[in-house]
Amino acid sequence: MRIIGIDPGTYRTGYGIIDVINNENKIVSCGCLESRDAKSSKRYFSIYQQITDVIKEYKPQQCAIESTFFYKNPKVVMRLGEIRGVLILSAVQTGIDVFQYTPLEVKKSITGYGRADKEQVRKMVKMLLSLTKIHKANDVSDALAIALCHRHNNNSIKYRLVKNI
Repeated sequence: MRIIGIDPGTYRTGYGIIDVINNENKIVSCGCLESRDAKSSKRYFSIYQQITDVIKEYKPQQCAIESTFFYKNPKVVMRLGEIRGVLILSAVQTGIDVFQYTPLEVKKSITGYGRADKEQVRKMVKMLLSLTKIHKANDVSDALAIALCHRHNNNSIKYRLVKNI
């Protein structure tokens, strides 16, 4: 099974693609999708095009995305919600089911502790994927963690599915 994990961001979105073969996790690809355009509509379209290209190239069978969590600034939550909508639409349009996980669920699944810091998550992702080094951006390690979280919870009733329309 091939899974793409996505860590949404307003200017930089991390993605990580893993294969699960014979109960082993293998990294396929990872990186950041970036758009610094001042107009949000152009930024969203750029992210849409980039993630669609990644999905078409690597053909994941399932998509796991981080759900929105609490921010003090409601404008940030709104922007993240819009980006998430663009990312979910991209996956759904290509026929992929989308699963959502909270940051707490991801951290707990990867480290065993829901309040783990970014460095703990990075170290565990590196270990779980047998990597000697990992992309410097936290967005990438977070995206890989989301993919691994889905892989660990795939047979569980805990996940939430956004059905294809």
